[in-house]
Amino acid sequence: MRYKQKSIPFDNAKLQVHPLLVTLTKNDVTQLKVNQCIGELPIEVIQTLLDLNPLPVALSTDDDCYLTLAPSGILERFKAHPLSKKLSLKLYVYPTDAIEHVLSVTLLYNYAVTLYLKNGFSTNIQRRLSCFKEHGIHAPKKTILANLANTSPSIFR
Repeated sequence: MRYKQKSIPFDNAKLQVHPLLVTLTKNDVTQLKVNQCIGELPIEVIQTLLDLNPLPVALSTDDDCYLTLAPSGILERFKAHPLSKKLSLKLYVYPTDAIEHVLSVTLLYNYAVTLYLKNGFSTNIQRRLSCFKEHGIHAPKKTILANLANTSPSIFR
């Protein structure tokens, strides 16, 4: 599937959720929202996370904005960062005839491929924190990771 890569300033991103994405996710259990604890994260961490998670989009019919083709918890959560004006957003711009394909990949295939990983995430984080400590590498506090995960730090025991 062909797409164009583009990088734009975060605060200039004219984004709207594609209407079909809204329809296909209306019954989702988890709804994305801005997270206020994001302000604790260094801007370099946020920019790297944004770079690792490009947003699939299509141009609107009148080319005045981008229509998002996937839910993006990362994007939603970083809107609240006090330095968001310094961030850039990577986009994968897909043609109109690819919208249904991209939606099926982002909403179904991607979730199915990663579903089995999710059960072990908290254990992996705890073990990785230990490995970081063993190697003398700076790691965020459990409270910061717990805030990002919207959970209690005790989950990482």
